[in-house]
Amino acid sequence: MSSNARLKKWLSDLHCYRAIQRSLAGRHDHIAKAYQQQWPNFIIIGSAKSATTTLATVLGQHPDIQMSASMEPKFFGRNYRRGWEWYGQQFSGGEDCRLRGEASTMYTSSYRSYQHTPQLIRHHLGIIPLIYLVRHPLRRIESHWRHWRGRIDDCPPFHQLLESKALKRRLVEGSLYNRQLTRYRQWFPAESIHCVATEELTTHPIKSLNAILQFLGQPANGSALLVKGALPLTNSAGSKGRREIAPPEWSAELKKQTIELIRPDSEQFLKTLHWPNNTWKWD
Repeated sequence: MSSNARLKKWLSDLHCYRAIQRSLAGRHDHIAKAYQQQWPNFIIIGSAKSATTTLATVLGQHPDIQMSASMEPKFFGRNYRRGWEWYGQQFSGGEDCRLRGEASTMYTSSYRSYQHTPQLIRHHLGIIPLIYLVRHPLRRIESHWRHWRGRIDDCPPFHQLLESKALKRRLVEGSLYNRQLTRYRQWFPAESIHCVATEELTTHPIKSLNAILQFLGQPANGSALLVKGALPLTNSAGSKGRREIAPPEWSAELKKQTIELIRPDSEQFLKTLHWPNNTWKWD
């Protein structure tokens, strides 16, 4: 990224950050309420490369659910500057649907524009159901790097995972699930956040979808949303104009260092949710 591009991005993020601060102070409440009938009443908050697009696509097949027009509006973050009219238009025509939802994986990122996302959602939408998809932390990192490398020419090589500030922040921190969950639990009660393992969703889709639908207050008819009992393949590597990138190879040392960095957070995440300690194998 050129110096001019970095400056432009920095200024854009600063503008967004200041707008969010004004919003949290209540200065946008009257504007937001004008679009209250179009607000979402549930959000998929992440994580990136964990089948969020697949889940959003499947839920969008439900007759009582409307998903946003944009797959990832990112409104409660970098796109907040687009305004409430733009966000309301994401759900235009869905006023009569029982549920309106969106999926923005950046809502669980550590970038400055998303620093106050949990608080911003709570301030405007109140306590709504949040769905947090999580995947084996290492597999998520691999997939995220392939996605980024296939889309951006100057994406650093995988062996710089812990050396590159950009890679470490985007990829490694994206797999610190307990850190992200803790941010949301400061503003939302535990019962309003439904965590789903991607491996469980893909292996047992009907069971997982039934649990998600029940969490959203809907009948457990997940099988009706599948095609021949299977989930659709969406947002795969090489799709949407991205280059096809081969899976990265771990050196023994890089894998060891990455596990040492991530595993304590993962173990605390599993403990918090009362999931089995062997949910993800590290060998």
